[in-house]
Amino acid sequence: MLIREALQKATKELGTEYRLEAELLLADVVSRNRAGLLAHDDEELTTEQEHQYWALVERRRQHEPLQYILGTTNFMGMDLVVTPDVLIPRFDTEKLVEHSLKLLADYERPLVVDVCTGSGAIAVSLAKYKPQAEVWASDLSEEALQVAAKNNELQQTKVQFKHGDLLTAFGEEFYGKFDAIISNPPYITTAEVQGLPEDVLQEPMMALWGGEDGLYFYREIVEQAVDYLQTGGFLAFEIGFSQGEAVQKLLLDNGYEEVTLLQDWQGLDRVVSGKKKK
Repeated sequence: MLIREALQKATKELGTEYRLEAELLLADVVSRNRAGLLAHDDEELTTEQEHQYWALVERRRQHEPLQYILGTTNFMGMDLVVTPDVLIPRFDTEKLVEHSLKLLADYERPLVVDVCTGSGAIAVSLAKYKPQAEVWASDLSEEALQVAAKNNELQQTKVQFKHGDLLTAFGEEFYGKFDAIISNPPYITTAEVQGLPEDVLQEPMMALWGGEDGLYFYREIVEQAVDYLQTGGFLAFEIGFSQGEAVQKLLLDNGYEEVTLLQDWQGLDRVVSGKKKK
C-alpha cells in the first residue's frame, strides 16, 4: 500500500477532521516528519509498517489521545514526554507560563514552585526560560513525578521535585521562601466531568476534577500559600473559562493585591494572579 493510499483509508476511518492526526501517526511509523511524509507519499509501506500503522489508527479510533499514542507533545517550543499518568499540556497553559515569566522578569534569582506539576510542563518551561531561577515542583502522583523528572532530564533543566499534597509537600523549612507559586490545578466541576469528550476522559481524573464547583484546589492553595509565599511574592493560576470572577474574589478576600485576570488567545478567561501584600 502506498503512503497516500494509507492516509486516504485512515482519514475515511477516523473522519476528515482527523486527516492531520492520520498524517502524524504515519509519520511516526515511517520515522519522518510530516513534510517528509507528504513529499514521499508515492512510496510503498512495508507489511510491518502497515501493521504498525493500523494498530495506531485503531487506538485513535477508540479515542485514545493522539499525544499518548505518540508519547510526546509540544509545549513552549519543547517536545515533552506524556503518558496516561499525566494530563496532556494544552496550548492555553502557555499563557500562564508567559505571564509568570513577565512577573519574574525583575527577580534576579527567584525561588519558584509549580504545584500540581503533572508532566512538569510549567516547571520545566520556567526553568528553561528563566535559568537563573530555582524551580521546585510538587505532585501527589509518584507516576506523574517520574514523567516530570524525565522531561526535566530531556530539557537539561534543573527542576527539583517533591512528592506530596500541594504545598504541604515542602514543610516548614520553606515557610516564607517562595517568590512565586504557580499552578494549573484540577478545575473541572462534577457536572462538567459528565460532559467531557471521550478522549479527555482517558486522562487521569485526579488531574481533572476540582470538586463540586471546581474551586477546591484554588481554596487549598490560596490558604496554604499564606505560609509559603514571601511578602510581595505572587500567586498565579490557570483557571477554567467560567472561574475568573470566583478566583479573583478568592485572592482579594485573602488579602492579595494587584489581582489580574488575563484571557487566552480565544478571548476566554484563563489566568488569575495576585501579589501578597507587603
